[in-house]
Amino acid sequence: MSPSASIALTVVVVGLLAAGWFFGIVLWTTGAALVIVFVAYARGTRDRLAFLRWAQRPLRTPQDSLGRFQEAAKSLHDSLNLERTRNRRWLNLARRFRDTSDLIPDAWIVLDQEMNIEAVNRAATTLLGLKQSDVGRPISALVRHPEINRLLMNEDDLNIVEFASPTDDQTKLELRLIRISEDQNILLARDVTELNRLLSMRQDFIANVSHELRSPLTVLIGYIESIYGEDLDPDTLKEIVQRLDAPAQRMKSLVDDLLTLTRLEASPDPEWEDLSRIDCATLIQAISQEASSLKRDNHSISLDLERNLCVMGVGDELHSVFMNLFTNAIRYSPEGGPIDVRWYRLNENARFEITDSGLGIAPEHISRITERFYRVDPSNFRVKGGTGLGLAIVKHVLRRHQSALKVESKPGGGSTFFFDLPRFE
Repeated sequence: MSPSASIALTVVVVGLLAAGWFFGIVLWTTGAALVIVFVAYARGTRDRLAFLRWAQRPLRTPQDSLGRFQEAAKSLHDSLNLERTRNRRWLNLARRFRDTSDLIPDAWIVLDQEMNIEAVNRAATTLLGLKQSDVGRPISALVRHPEINRLLMNEDDLNIVEFASPTDDQTKLELRLIRISEDQNILLARDVTELNRLLSMRQDFIANVSHELRSPLTVLIGYIESIYGEDLDPDTLKEIVQRLDAPAQRMKSLVDDLLTLTRLEASPDPEWEDLSRIDCATLIQAISQEASSLKRDNHSISLDLERNLCVMGVGDELHSVFMNLFTNAIRYSPEGGPIDVRWYRLNENARFEITDSGLGIAPEHISRITERFYRVDPSNFRVKGGTGLGLAIVKHVLRRHQSALKVESKPGGGSTFFFDLPRFE
């Protein structure tokens, strides 16, 4: 009861007792005073009990029955709801962050000052073999590698290391340590297997181009030096100039194929308006006659072409595909070996097949023969000729036409190269 209420109650009780004494009805006035005091204190007790019952579940809206505790209960209820809303917002943000972090392909591990794990995402399980149950354990005891220990100890100001994944030794990981504060660190792990492969391919490509160009350049320079160094008669000079033609043409073919590959890789896939209706049977027959100049050792080309079977495509690109596959079959077929070519309807597609009678390709080479400069038999490529880029061009052109080159081959049994294109009626 508030002080003002207590004073008012005291005044009323004293007044009643004085009136009873003055009028000679002390008994009645005393009884009335006791009743007033009881009612006043009973009401306070009722309000307290109602408040205690509400306080057991303070998230309920307070009722008017709380009496003088009504305002206090309402203020407490509003404060609890505000704090609950804030906590719910932070909880939702934490859940969203966790869900988002699980979608990140890179692994991250939060570490404390002692390098014990505080949190991990899903990729940490795949790349490093860590689990949520590892929280609280030291990272060095779970992922053991000398480079990681150097990274955690900050030796030589090292903050990036590369090593094989503990879950798959074919996967290469780049591990980076980021220090957030004195008592918190983040360890990031990224799969760099594909990046390393691309870098290796780039280095191999540069090395191969340099090697392919060096040989004809060496020949050219040798002949040019002989021309400058001697007083040659016209016949000898003409003979030397004729010999310069082969290495020069080889360099030209190599540069042309490199430019073609670069254009194919840099250009977007052709739109419908870029395509034209192509009668492939007629095109293949023309290419067969064009490639006949490459035939040697009595090669026999057999054509089985379904007429009026057309596709939509880029004419010069498909011409390059057919020509590369023809010349490839001719180069690698032995003396007198037959070459069978088919163009036929297959369900909703048109299929091109060319089968040679060469030595065949071992299974481990088939997936790589469309790589630039890849040679199944490197020791024999100068005899066979070619730039080593033909099948790479075929792969990129077919990809731009929503197709892919497929190969069936076995050592000693020849090879069949084929692909499908959507036919156009």
